[in-house]
Amino acid sequence: MEQKISRKDLDSGNLLRFLKHRFLTQQNRQTLMPVLSCLRDSEVIVPVQVNVSDADRARILNAAKGESVDTIDPVSFKPDLLQSEDGTFLPVFSSADQIDPEYAKNFALLTVPAVQCIRTALDMKDVSGLVIDAFTEAMLVPKESAEIILKMKSHLEPDQA
Repeated sequence: MEQKISRKDLDSGNLLRFLKHRFLTQQNRQTLMPVLSCLRDSEVIVPVQVNVSDADRARILNAAKGESVDTIDPVSFKPDLLQSEDGTFLPVFSSADQIDPEYAKNFALLTVPAVQCIRTALDMKDVSGLVIDAFTEAMLVPKESAEIILKMKSHLEPDQA
């Protein structure tokens, strides 16, 4: 991915899935680096638990459909973590259709820059890294690879970086 890419090219998650599939079927440095580069500039979906106070929860539930509600107390988000024999991983998804619907029912799904997820995973001491598309064609991104991603330069077009 030496050429510049637009945010629109990344939005569907198709490019990330294509590069991930190519890496998983032919694992080498030449197929790994494009996946990492694409992930660096992508936005991903992260399943989180939303923690709100009881008072704010009541205000939200009593609000009219479409009404904005300002919370009084802080709201926090706790990302889900998945266990495997390889460790504990922060799941990220290239698009909503990669998420098991039964699993998704238990979470709020936030779309965030992958770089933000990488930093979160690196800050969590018991997390081994990220897993991309855990329920379809899963790819583990260990912390060592995640650190490489943060050192990569963006390939987004200049007005989108």
